[in-house]
Amino acid sequence: MKKNWIILAASAAVAVGSLLAGGGSAAAAAPFSDVNGHWAEAQILSLTSQGVISGINNHTFAPDRPLTRGQFVVMLAKILKNDLKTTGYRHEVKNYFTDVKASDYYADELVRLCKANIIDNRGSFRGGRNITRQEMAHYLVNAYRYLYKQDLSSHINTSRIPFKDAKDIAPGYRADVVIADKINLISGRDNGKFAPRATLTRGEAAYVIYRFGQIVPYEDVGVRSGSRLTTIQDAYYKNGNLYITFTYDLPSAGYNGQIIVVTRSGQQINIDVDQVKLDDSSSVSGFKQTRTIVVKESNIKTIIVRVNGREITRFNV
Repeated sequence: MKKNWIILAASAAVAVGSLLAGGGSAAAAAPFSDVNGHWAEAQILSLTSQGVISGINNHTFAPDRPLTRGQFVVMLAKILKNDLKTTGYRHEVKNYFTDVKASDYYADELVRLCKANIIDNRGSFRGGRNITRQEMAHYLVNAYRYLYKQDLSSHINTSRIPFKDAKDIAPGYRADVVIADKINLISGRDNGKFAPRATLTRGEAAYVIYRFGQIVPYEDVGVRSGSRLTTIQDAYYKNGNLYITFTYDLPSAGYNGQIIVVTRSGQQINIDVDQVKLDDSSSVSGFKQTRTIVVKESNIKTIIVRVNGREITRFNV
């Protein structure tokens, strides 16, 4: 298994084209009538093709409707896939929450996430209540900590909250909101505000779960047709897709990245990645992360990695 998060997260624009987290044609898999042109369309279709999310019926996704806490639990457990190592049974849910029945559709996932310390045991869960954006950030950061056994609060200055409505964030969630923002899992709404107590919409949930899915370790269960390059970078084909793994050790803030793949016919395909937003004042010693991305191209010859406009490595597949 690879720890496949590099501190660069794929942009939504890329996801529409050659970078789909699960590979394949998401558009063909989810013919929703109400997501065409929606800002989270690419993420919704990709996650639907992976079986992580579904519509409210066969033809409607309802991206602007609110999402419940129970629905978010199911999405988060599904995107973690086999990396959620805990086992649990729905009848155990009463050991954690007084208001959840074993017959509730999210009981299994809730038990497993509780055992992983991703969902906090606070007496009652309120699975039918709409989840807020600050709760979403909290659970995502808990899930990150579970995956990598790394508390980013020691690397990121969590005292500087980058949103105009920072005072509206509950004290127990402030550090998680900052961390989730710094590693590009979340973004604010209009006018530089985060709207922490606002309800998370189904489209927003698809966006953050898609982004989180890109940091979940990719389990290589197939046979490589490409050669192993080094212990920290690798590229190989599987099921017609090119998997590229990178590891970065970040010494400071402000990283923009670009992956360039060159086909055997000489065509160059640029894959831009978002900027890292770590503070200059943060201590990032030992902040090393790895990530695997998927490129839906079958005839790649060379891979070039650029950071801040400078080529740092290139290798053949």
